[in-house]
Amino acid sequence: MHIHFVGIKGTGMSALAQITPLIIDAVITGSDVEHKFFTDDILERSGIKVLPFNPENVRKADLVVISAAYDDSHPEVAEAKKLGIPTYTYPQFLGKLMAKKRGISIAGTHGKTTTTAMVGKILLDNGYDPSVVVGSDVPCLGGNAHAGQGEYFVAESCEYRRHFLNYSPEHLIITNMEFDHPDYFKDLDDVIQAFNELAAKLPENGNLVIWHDDPNRERIKTRAKITTYGFNPAAEFRADNVVFDASGSTFDVYRKNEKIGQLHLCVSGNHNVLNSLAAIALTIQIGVPADKALKSLDGFNGTKRRFEKIGIKKGAVIVDDYAHHPTEIQTTLEGARRSYPGRRIRAIFQPHTYSRTEKLFYEFSRAFKDADEVVLAEIFSSAREKKSPKNSISSAELAKQIQKWNKNTKYFPTLDEITNYLDQTLSEDDLVITLGAGDVYKVGQTLVS
Repeated sequence: MHIHFVGIKGTGMSALAQITPLIIDAVITGSDVEHKFFTDDILERSGIKVLPFNPENVRKADLVVISAAYDDSHPEVAEAKKLGIPTYTYPQFLGKLMAKKRGISIAGTHGKTTTTAMVGKILLDNGYDPSVVVGSDVPCLGGNAHAGQGEYFVAESCEYRRHFLNYSPEHLIITNMEFDHPDYFKDLDDVIQAFNELAAKLPENGNLVIWHDDPNRERIKTRAKITTYGFNPAAEFRADNVVFDASGSTFDVYRKNEKIGQLHLCVSGNHNVLNSLAAIALTIQIGVPADKALKSLDGFNGTKRRFEKIGIKKGAVIVDDYAHHPTEIQTTLEGARRSYPGRRIRAIFQPHTYSRTEKLFYEFSRAFKDADEVVLAEIFSSAREKKSPKNSISSAELAKQIQKWNKNTKYFPTLDEITNYLDQTLSEDDLVITLGAGDVYKVGQTLVS
């Protein structure tokens, strides 16, 4: 079978392309733009050649998988439809593959990528050899996917447009539920309803692992066994005696009232403590011994674009983080303040999508309380917004609103201007954090190059 991936350089698409041949007997081809992504190296290591877009690419394909960035107007997609070649969106095809294995979905508004990487690592280290699809480059997995021979399929599962309802998992983690993707979801109730629809798909012998302190936890109904985690003494799996420093975090892990061990993560922040508890709770439920689950995560060093240390410039530490929702920004900056208490925290934020910036405008304005300085770039518009009418919101407007809470806020129209400003004003006690899901990471890369 010949399967062609349209938009193969996308994080999810490249991961899917790598694991497909292990689950289905298939020859893989893919096409994309010439612009270089981190997935170029991953695809090259996997022996998958990336072609420039051309309708001819699909003519010999038996099946075509389409990135969420493209629709029927794309020349390759249009050609496949004209020729009657079966086409699947990324989530539809991921669902097809998961159905051939025992599915583990990692869902939630925040923390999906890291938690998926942690579950994947625990299962890999303990001989389960799972297939793993994760939304970032993960050093401990050797990329953004692992093509395993085992019976489990671990997938980061996104709620956007209810994509995760294409999956039929046996086990599910819900890290948290907040209002996001306002271009699709009407409100928080709509978001919770989507998670409820996913939880309802779990079998009786499955597991739901969910954050104990999520305000809407009890609204999620399922036939599966429910296990909670968190800092709350009532949670089944909990962390206590947490200590943060520049090397990460160290804490004790309890199951009910029994201490099962101590864990050191080379990533900081309460959110990563919670992510690790979720991964430990689920993997123990499916049979991994507690001591081995903890041992696997000891020294966990994170994923690309999640508080990733880019380098040092003039003594300043330069870090990049994918945070693009107000809660993620606040959590990332809180973690930075705990781990680097003596440094001046300079937050460089590029808002992601006009719809999110507009709907969460007030929440964004209050998310930077732990920053000593806030620098805003212009809004990064995603591919799905390119057809929208002229947007009224702007980063300059958001900067004025942030100034009400954080007086030291600036706005620059371009990333080059931000890079030049930082280059001229860096001092050795600075911690510079680039924040956003767009291309703001280039600021840090240029600074240290």
